[in-house]
Amino acid sequence: MTLRATTCSVLLAAAFGGCGCTTNKHQVAATAPAVDPRQQDIDERKEQVMQQLATCESGSWGPQSQPIYGGRGAYHGRFQFTARTYMTYQQRHDGTVLTAREAIDAAQDYDKAMKLASYMIFELGESWHWPLCSRKLGIPAKVQEINSL
Repeated sequence: MTLRATTCSVLLAAAFGGCGCTTNKHQVAATAPAVDPRQQDIDERKEQVMQQLATCESGSWGPQSQPIYGGRGAYHGRFQFTARTYMTYQQRHDGTVLTAREAIDAAQDYDKAMKLASYMIFELGESWHWPLCSRKLGIPAKVQEINSL
């Protein structure tokens, strides 16, 4: 089949398909899942707490172009994880066993680190891993407020 014949076939199929000449009478429109306003509020509040924590720990939040280190290289990323803490809680969270290098790399990835820190804070209630910023930001009270919604 030549390019011209292929193009004509495609155009004819599109033309007849678009005019209702096809036999497919049952088309179902895709609908987006309904957004639960309560859950949306909870998620936004959690994200705000995580952004505040990252800013307190490392000066900003969100992805960074350069690795962030603190404590003479002992702490990594926006949430200032140690490799050991990241490894331990990642395994507890989803069973993934990481090497120290993998844990350091994951801690530098804002989205991965935020997901793990959020698990530690909101699901385990362990904001004490960030003692100064947790107190400064009042994270335990914010967690309690969010959990009461």
